[in-house]
Amino acid sequence: MNRMEEYAALQADLAQSVPTLDQALSRAETRLRRRNRRIYKAVSSFAACFALFVVLVNFCAPVAYACSKVPGLRELAEAVTFSRSLTDAVNNEYVQPIALEQTQNGITASVEYLIVDQKQVNVFYRLSADGYNTLDSEVDFCRADGERLGSCSWGPNDYDVPVGKLQSATIELFEGEVPGQMRFTIDVFTRDADHLPPMEPVNVQDEFFYPSHWEPSPLATFTFLLEFDPTFTASAKIYPINQTVELEGKLVTLEQMEVYPTHLRLIVSDDHPENEAWLQRLFFYIETDWGMKFETERNGTVSFSVTGSRETTYRADSTYFYKANHLRVVITAAEWLNKDMETTYVNLVTGETGPLPEGVEFLGAQKEEHGWILSFKGKQRKWSSDADVVSHQLFSHGYLDAEGNEADIRSWTTTGFVELPEEEWDTHFGESFPLVDYYEDEVWLKPQYSHVWLAENELVVTVQ
Repeated sequence: MNRMEEYAALQADLAQSVPTLDQALSRAETRLRRRNRRIYKAVSSFAACFALFVVLVNFCAPVAYACSKVPGLRELAEAVTFSRSLTDAVNNEYVQPIALEQTQNGITASVEYLIVDQKQVNVFYRLSADGYNTLDSEVDFCRADGERLGSCSWGPNDYDVPVGKLQSATIELFEGEVPGQMRFTIDVFTRDADHLPPMEPVNVQDEFFYPSHWEPSPLATFTFLLEFDPTFTASAKIYPINQTVELEGKLVTLEQMEVYPTHLRLIVSDDHPENEAWLQRLFFYIETDWGMKFETERNGTVSFSVTGSRETTYRADSTYFYKANHLRVVITAAEWLNKDMETTYVNLVTGETGPLPEGVEFLGAQKEEHGWILSFKGKQRKWSSDADVVSHQLFSHGYLDAEGNEADIRSWTTTGFVELPEEEWDTHFGESFPLVDYYEDEVWLKPQYSHVWLAENELVVTVQ
């Protein structure tokens, strides 16, 4: 086994799930509700909200070796362990060191490293100040002239970072390429009680219907002009596939694979009129011809698609820094939505429903002053490669009334309103969401899927 294989095996051993995931979600929603990753002009995407942190540098020979060659990268290696692809980039010295620093109101912001390719920019920065226990950041990206970058998502990768420690933010372009320059803005806030203005108590159910939009003024705002060295914006490796496979009697076309230093993209289409269901999500992993496995993305954007298109781009860990004669797409499961189930009926008074997603049960609805609260129960996906997040999306964001008028589901929770019996804690999860200012007795929801197909034998598509 060579050093890279030892490194990969160690990563797999250390990649254990966070045990208090529900508590982490609750805390993150409470403290950082307005600091979620933003999506600009994106039609659909699945976002995993949690980063996994393990320190590899003290144990992994290849990472330690890279850090010894490039001074100052040891802390960066610790800061990128939420992403295997970025860890590989640091290991291979695919890092642009920079030195930008500004100070306002006693707070200093410094930008120290970039990891960039044609589709993604990762900025590593530090917030320092005396007299503060917490410094939180809200970030923004735009072109050098202040214009938006088109269809993209961006946001911080870290929460609760100690003052003075390295943290990061990422912007990923869904269309187009990263320009030569970009403006990066950091708004700095604090949760220190001594620095916060008084807040009036909020009724819990009112907060569920109307999430707080209290916006304190930032303590400081920093704007940096980032310039990207072409040496660190390598071109993607493009692999045409153009293979159509049959999954549960339905056709899916794997069109192309794009391998970037920061991530891998697999473009998939289900534009086959004979299919009786839409492909909602494909579960797969990438494998080299010598057996190294690369999982689908768990942190950040899992997949995205463009309005009116039946093409979906899925993200996975990058194979960029590994040599292989062949890459294989190994399909393990698929999530489908029957075309006759794009909406489903729910009677909020009697509990009568139309077809629900496989394994999902309607637990009931309660009428409140500001609308209805609906509760459902679903099965955990122990078979999924991201099984550390046992809950998953049951319904899309829109719903309809009897006249066909559409409104949005503004928030939902997997805790709080649903109390499952103890014997179901390891097999099921509860999900609740409000229909704000909705008082009708009937509603038509949009299921996220109808059923899941699991491959009895993994389906392999050779890419190169």
